[in-house]
Amino acid sequence: MVEEVLAEDLVRCTPAARAAIQPVVAELRDEGAPREWLLRCEEEGQDGTLLGGCVKLYIPQPAGQWGAVLAGDEEATKPALVLLAVGERHPARPWKPSVYEIAHRRLHK
Repeated sequence: MVEEVLAEDLVRCTPAARAAIQPVVAELRDEGAPREWLLRCEEEGQDGTLLGGCVKLYIPQPAGQWGAVLAGDEEATKPALVLLAVGERHPARPWKPSVYEIAHRRLHK
């Protein structure tokens, strides 16, 4: 699933975003996410997204313009997170979906 998410989401990203996001995702895959990077998503965002139970992290740390949204992997034998979306947190262009809107669509399809 991670590869599918990356393939789909990185196409929409600028070269600068890809350069920032790819190494962080590789680190998450290899070493996991440091607990202090993870922030709870709002149950209902101001944009109408429903991401209760999900966590987010900013790229780069501590408050970069890009981010990732992750959800618990219910099928894992030990606690694990699954990448739902990566991308721009709050795009300046109103027609461009935020990482939160992308994660919402995937979670609720």
